[in-house]
Amino acid sequence: MKKHIIIVFLIYLFLDNQKTFACDLCGCGNGGSFWGIMPQSHKSFFGVRYGYRSYDTHLNLLGSQTHEDFWKTELWARFYPVKKIQILAFIPYNFNKQTIIKTGKQLDTQGLGDASVLVNYNLVNTLTDTIPRKFHHNLLVGGGVKLPTGKFQFDYLSNDEVANPNFQLGTGSTDFTANLFYTMRYKKWGFNYDFSYKINTQNSNEYRFGNRINSNISAIRFVNIGSDLMLIPNLGISYENSALDVKSGIKNSITGGETLFGSFGMETYFKKLSAGINYQSPITQNLSNGELRANNRLNIHFTIMI
Repeated sequence: MKKHIIIVFLIYLFLDNQKTFACDLCGCGNGGSFWGIMPQSHKSFFGVRYGYRSYDTHLNLLGSQTHEDFWKTELWARFYPVKKIQILAFIPYNFNKQTIIKTGKQLDTQGLGDASVLVNYNLVNTLTDTIPRKFHHNLLVGGGVKLPTGKFQFDYLSNDEVANPNFQLGTGSTDFTANLFYTMRYKKWGFNYDFSYKINTQNSNEYRFGNRINSNISAIRFVNIGSDLMLIPNLGISYENSALDVKSGIKNSITGGETLFGSFGMETYFKKLSAGINYQSPITQNLSNGELRANNRLNIHFTIMI
Protein backbone atom coordinates (compact mmCIF):
# COMPACT_ATOMS: atom_id res chain seq x y z
CA MET A 1 0.00 0.00 0.00
CA LYS A 2 2.78 2.43 0.92
CA LYS A 3 4.51 1.56 -2.36
CA HIS A 4 1.40 2.50 -4.35
CA ILE A 5 1.03 5.77 -2.44
CA ILE A 6 4.66 6.67 -3.18
CA ILE A 7 4.18 5.91 -6.89
CA VAL A 8 1.02 8.05 -7.06
CA PHE A 9 2.81 10.86 -5.22
CA LEU A 10 5.75 10.77 -7.66
CA ILE A 11 3.38 10.83 -10.63
CA TYR A 12 1.62 13.82 -9.09
CA LEU A 13 4.94 15.62 -8.65
CA PHE A 14 5.90 14.89 -12.24
CA LEU A 15 2.61 16.22 -13.61
CA ASP A 16 2.79 19.25 -11.35
CA ASN A 17 6.34 20.02 -12.54
CA GLN A 18 5.22 19.63 -16.13
CA LYS A 19 2.48 22.15 -15.47
CA THR A 20 4.98 24.59 -13.97
CA PHE A 21 7.32 24.09 -16.90
CA ALA A 22 4.52 24.85 -19.34
CA CYS A 23 3.57 28.01 -17.52
CA ASP A 24 7.12 29.35 -17.42
CA LEU A 25 7.39 29.50 -21.20
CA CYS A 26 5.67 32.25 -23.10
CA GLY A 27 6.10 34.77 -25.86
CA CYS A 28 8.11 37.84 -24.97
CA GLY A 29 5.30 40.28 -24.31
CA ASN A 30 7.67 42.31 -22.15
CA GLY A 31 10.45 42.43 -24.71
CA GLY A 32 12.43 45.45 -25.87
CA SER A 33 11.18 48.35 -27.94
CA PHE A 34 11.33 48.71 -31.70
CA TRP A 35 12.54 52.19 -32.67
CA GLY A 36 12.58 52.06 -36.45
CA ILE A 37 13.12 55.27 -38.40
CA MET A 38 12.22 58.25 -36.24
CA PRO A 39 10.32 61.20 -37.79
CA GLN A 40 12.42 64.28 -38.60
CA SER A 41 15.11 64.29 -35.94
CA HIS A 42 15.26 68.04 -35.30
CA LYS A 43 11.52 68.51 -34.63
CA SER A 44 9.30 67.83 -31.64
CA PHE A 45 6.27 65.58 -32.19
CA PHE A 46 3.50 63.60 -30.60
CA GLY A 47 1.57 60.66 -31.98
CA VAL A 48 0.46 57.08 -31.62
CA ARG A 49 2.19 53.81 -32.47
CA TYR A 50 0.68 50.38 -33.00
CA GLY A 51 2.62 47.12 -32.75
CA TYR A 52 1.67 43.47 -33.21
CA ARG A 53 3.75 40.37 -32.49
CA SER A 54 2.93 36.71 -31.93
CA TYR A 55 4.63 33.52 -30.74
CA ASP A 56 4.08 29.76 -30.79
CA THR A 57 5.20 27.98 -27.62
CA HIS A 58 5.98 24.46 -26.35
CA LEU A 59 6.82 23.33 -29.87
CA ASN A 60 8.06 19.92 -28.68
CA LEU A 61 5.37 19.28 -26.05
CA LEU A 62 2.15 17.99 -27.61
CA GLY A 63 -0.84 19.01 -25.55
CA SER A 64 0.92 22.06 -24.11
CA GLN A 65 1.30 24.10 -27.28
CA THR A 66 -0.10 27.63 -27.33
CA HIS A 67 -0.35 30.55 -29.71
CA GLU A 68 0.10 34.00 -28.19
CA ASP A 69 -0.76 37.40 -29.60
CA PHE A 70 0.46 40.75 -28.29
CA TRP A 71 -1.00 44.06 -29.44
CA LYS A 72 0.38 47.39 -28.21
CA THR A 73 -1.12 50.83 -28.76
CA GLU A 74 1.32 53.46 -27.57
CA LEU A 75 1.27 57.22 -27.17
CA TRP A 76 4.70 58.66 -27.87
CA ALA A 77 6.20 62.13 -27.93
CA ARG A 78 9.52 63.88 -28.44
CA PHE A 79 10.57 67.36 -27.43
CA TYR A 80 13.71 69.45 -26.93
CA PRO A 81 13.98 71.37 -23.63
CA VAL A 82 17.28 72.76 -24.99
CA LYS A 83 18.83 72.52 -28.44
CA LYS A 84 20.92 69.36 -28.04
CA ILE A 85 18.85 67.50 -25.45
CA GLN A 86 16.13 65.22 -26.76
CA ILE A 87 13.44 63.65 -24.56
CA LEU A 88 11.29 60.73 -25.71
CA ALA A 89 8.26 59.50 -23.73
CA PHE A 90 6.14 56.37 -24.25
CA ILE A 91 2.85 55.31 -22.64
CA PRO A 92 1.62 51.89 -23.88
CA TYR A 93 -1.72 50.12 -23.59
CA ASN A 94 -1.44 46.35 -24.11
CA PHE A 95 -3.79 43.61 -25.31
CA ASN A 96 -2.51 40.04 -24.77
CA LYS A 97 -4.22 36.81 -25.81
CA GLN A 98 -3.17 33.19 -25.31
CA THR A 99 -4.83 30.32 -27.18
CA ILE A 100 -4.28 26.73 -26.01
CA ILE A 101 -4.03 24.72 -29.24
CA LYS A 102 -5.36 21.41 -27.85
CA THR A 103 -8.56 22.79 -26.33
CA GLY A 104 -9.01 26.10 -28.13
CA LYS A 105 -9.40 27.83 -24.76
CA GLN A 106 -8.46 31.51 -24.83
CA LEU A 107 -7.14 33.62 -21.98
CA ASP A 108 -6.58 37.33 -22.34
CA THR A 109 -5.60 40.45 -20.47
CA GLN A 110 -5.48 44.12 -21.30
CA GLY A 111 -4.50 47.35 -19.62
CA LEU A 112 -1.84 49.99 -19.15
CA GLY A 113 1.72 48.83 -19.84
CA ASP A 114 5.03 50.13 -18.52
CA ALA A 115 5.69 53.78 -19.34
CA SER A 116 9.23 54.87 -20.21
CA VAL A 117 11.27 58.04 -20.72
CA LEU A 118 14.54 58.44 -22.65
CA VAL A 119 16.94 61.39 -22.59
CA ASN A 120 19.42 61.67 -25.48
CA TYR A 121 22.24 64.08 -26.20
CA ASN A 122 22.84 65.11 -29.81
CA LEU A 123 26.60 64.66 -30.27
CA VAL A 124 26.60 65.34 -34.01
CA ASN A 125 23.93 66.78 -36.30
CA THR A 126 24.77 68.12 -39.76
CA LEU A 127 21.29 67.42 -41.20
CA THR A 128 20.17 70.97 -40.47
CA ASP A 129 23.43 72.68 -41.50
CA THR A 130 23.42 75.32 -44.21
CA ILE A 131 26.98 74.30 -45.17
CA PRO A 132 27.04 72.14 -48.33
CA ARG A 133 28.16 68.58 -47.50
CA LYS A 134 28.33 65.30 -49.38
CA PHE A 135 27.56 63.31 -46.25
CA HIS A 136 25.27 64.30 -43.38
CA HIS A 137 25.34 62.70 -39.95
CA ASN A 138 23.12 62.66 -36.89
CA LEU A 139 24.27 60.86 -33.72
CA LEU A 140 22.41 60.72 -30.42
CA VAL A 141 23.40 58.81 -27.28
CA GLY A 142 21.60 58.54 -23.99
CA GLY A 143 19.56 56.40 -21.69
CA GLY A 144 16.30 56.14 -19.87
CA VAL A 145 14.09 54.47 -17.33
CA LYS A 146 11.06 52.18 -17.61
CA LEU A 147 8.56 52.50 -14.76
CA PRO A 148 6.40 49.65 -13.35
CA THR A 149 3.08 51.23 -14.35
CA GLY A 150 1.75 48.01 -15.90
CA LYS A 151 0.17 45.26 -13.81
CA PHE A 152 2.41 42.34 -12.82
CA GLN A 153 0.33 39.88 -10.83
CA PHE A 154 -0.48 36.25 -11.48
CA ASP A 155 -1.48 33.10 -9.63
CA TYR A 156 -0.08 29.70 -10.65
CA LEU A 157 -3.22 28.03 -9.23
CA SER A 158 -5.73 30.21 -11.08
CA ASN A 159 -7.59 28.88 -14.12
CA ASP A 160 -8.58 32.37 -15.19
CA GLU A 161 -5.10 33.86 -15.56
CA VAL A 162 -2.11 33.02 -17.71
CA ALA A 163 0.42 32.04 -15.04
CA ASN A 164 3.39 33.46 -16.83
CA PRO A 165 5.65 36.46 -16.18
CA ASN A 166 6.00 37.25 -19.89
CA PHE A 167 2.24 37.46 -20.38
CA GLN A 168 1.77 40.22 -17.82
CA LEU A 169 0.99 43.79 -18.80
CA GLY A 170 4.22 45.01 -17.19
CA THR A 171 7.40 43.66 -15.64
CA GLY A 172 6.72 44.91 -12.12
CA SER A 173 10.23 46.36 -12.02
CA THR A 174 12.02 49.64 -12.63
CA ASP A 175 14.40 49.02 -15.53
CA PHE A 176 17.06 51.08 -17.29
CA THR A 177 18.07 51.53 -20.91
CA ALA A 178 21.23 52.73 -22.68
CA ASN A 179 20.73 53.63 -26.34
CA LEU A 180 22.30 55.05 -29.49
CA PHE A 181 20.70 56.45 -32.66
CA TYR A 182 22.69 57.20 -35.82
CA THR A 183 21.61 58.39 -39.26
CA MET A 184 23.87 59.02 -42.27
CA ARG A 185 22.64 60.59 -45.51
CA TYR A 186 24.29 60.89 -48.92
CA LYS A 187 22.18 62.70 -51.52
CA LYS A 188 18.99 60.61 -51.87
CA TRP A 189 20.29 57.61 -49.93
CA GLY A 190 20.74 57.02 -46.24
CA PHE A 191 21.65 54.62 -43.49
CA ASN A 192 19.84 54.33 -40.15
CA TYR A 193 21.08 52.45 -37.07
CA ASP A 194 19.81 52.18 -33.52
CA PHE A 195 20.99 50.14 -30.54
CA SER A 196 19.58 49.72 -27.05
CA TYR A 197 20.64 47.71 -24.01
CA LYS A 198 17.98 47.18 -21.35
CA ILE A 199 19.07 46.44 -17.77
CA ASN A 200 16.27 44.80 -15.78
CA THR A 201 15.93 44.72 -12.01
CA GLN A 202 14.14 42.26 -9.73
CA ASN A 203 10.47 42.93 -8.97
CA SER A 204 8.53 42.34 -5.75
CA ASN A 205 7.77 38.76 -6.86
CA GLU A 206 11.53 38.06 -6.85
CA TYR A 207 11.46 37.76 -10.63
CA ARG A 208 14.02 39.46 -12.87
CA PHE A 209 13.76 39.43 -16.64
CA GLY A 210 17.01 38.86 -18.52
CA ASN A 211 18.82 41.92 -19.86
CA ARG A 212 18.00 42.58 -23.51
CA ILE A 213 19.73 43.90 -26.60
CA ASN A 214 17.81 45.38 -29.53
CA SER A 215 19.54 46.55 -32.68
CA ASN A 216 18.16 47.72 -36.04
CA ILE A 217 19.94 48.73 -39.22
CA SER A 218 18.25 49.99 -42.39
CA ALA A 219 19.12 51.30 -45.83
CA ILE A 220 16.80 54.18 -46.78
CA ARG A 221 15.92 56.12 -49.91
CA PHE A 222 14.51 59.68 -49.96
CA VAL A 223 11.87 60.27 -52.65
CA ASN A 224 10.45 63.80 -52.99
CA ILE A 225 7.07 64.20 -54.64
CA GLY A 226 6.44 67.89 -55.07
CA SER A 227 7.42 70.32 -52.32
CA ASP A 228 5.32 68.89 -49.47
CA LEU A 229 5.40 65.10 -49.82
CA MET A 230 8.36 62.82 -49.11
CA LEU A 231 8.45 59.01 -49.18
CA ILE A 232 11.21 57.01 -47.48
CA PRO A 233 11.19 53.30 -48.36
CA ASN A 234 13.54 51.28 -46.19
CA LEU A 235 14.99 47.79 -46.01
CA GLY A 236 16.95 46.32 -43.12
CA ILE A 237 17.57 43.73 -40.43
CA SER A 238 16.79 43.67 -36.71
CA TYR A 239 18.54 41.67 -34.00
CA GLU A 240 17.25 40.80 -30.53
CA ASN A 241 19.06 39.01 -27.72
CA SER A 242 17.79 38.23 -24.24
CA ALA A 243 19.60 36.69 -21.27
CA LEU A 244 17.94 34.10 -19.02
CA ASP A 245 15.25 35.24 -16.60
CA VAL A 246 15.89 34.69 -12.89
CA LYS A 247 13.31 33.66 -10.27
CA SER A 248 14.37 33.85 -6.58
CA GLY A 249 18.02 33.63 -7.61
CA ILE A 250 17.51 30.61 -9.91
CA LYS A 251 17.97 31.01 -13.67
CA ASN A 252 15.13 29.81 -15.90
CA SER A 253 16.76 27.75 -18.66
CA ILE A 254 13.69 27.89 -20.91
CA THR A 255 13.85 31.66 -21.35
CA GLY A 256 16.20 33.89 -23.31
CA GLY A 257 17.64 33.48 -26.77
CA GLU A 258 18.16 35.48 -29.94
CA THR A 259 16.33 36.32 -33.16
CA LEU A 260 17.33 37.94 -36.46
CA PHE A 261 14.54 39.60 -38.48
CA GLY A 262 14.45 40.93 -41.99
CA SER A 263 12.39 44.11 -42.30
CA PHE A 264 10.99 46.49 -44.87
CA GLY A 265 8.82 49.55 -44.52
CA MET A 266 7.75 52.95 -45.70
CA GLU A 267 7.82 56.38 -44.03
CA THR A 268 5.66 59.21 -45.37
CA TYR A 269 5.99 62.94 -44.60
CA PHE A 270 3.38 65.47 -45.65
CA LYS A 271 3.86 68.96 -44.22
CA LYS A 272 3.53 68.46 -40.42
CA LEU A 273 2.15 64.93 -40.68
CA SER A 274 4.10 61.70 -40.66
CA ALA A 275 3.05 58.06 -40.98
CA GLY A 276 5.06 54.87 -41.21
CA ILE A 277 4.73 51.13 -41.48
CA ASN A 278 7.32 48.41 -40.88
CA TYR A 279 7.00 44.65 -41.39
CA GLN A 280 9.44 42.16 -39.85
CA SER A 281 9.89 38.47 -40.64
CA PRO A 282 12.24 36.07 -38.77
CA ILE A 283 15.33 34.95 -40.66
CA THR A 284 16.84 32.81 -37.93
CA GLN A 285 16.02 32.32 -34.26
CA ASN A 286 16.89 30.29 -31.19
CA LEU A 287 14.45 31.06 -28.37
CA SER A 288 13.90 29.14 -25.11
CA ASN A 289 16.02 26.18 -26.22
CA GLY A 290 13.88 25.69 -29.32
CA GLU A 291 10.54 25.65 -27.48
CA LEU A 292 9.48 29.11 -28.65
CA ARG A 293 8.97 30.47 -32.17
CA ALA A 294 8.59 34.15 -33.03
CA ASN A 295 6.33 34.97 -35.98
CA ASN A 296 6.02 37.97 -38.30
CA ARG A 297 5.58 41.44 -36.78
CA LEU A 298 3.96 44.70 -37.76
CA ASN A 299 4.63 48.27 -36.55
CA ILE A 300 2.66 51.38 -37.56
CA HIS A 301 2.81 55.01 -36.41
CA PHE A 302 0.94 58.26 -37.00
CA THR A 303 2.72 61.42 -35.88
CA ILE A 304 2.20 65.20 -35.85
CA MET A 305 5.20 67.53 -35.87
CA ILE A 306 5.00 70.51 -33.55
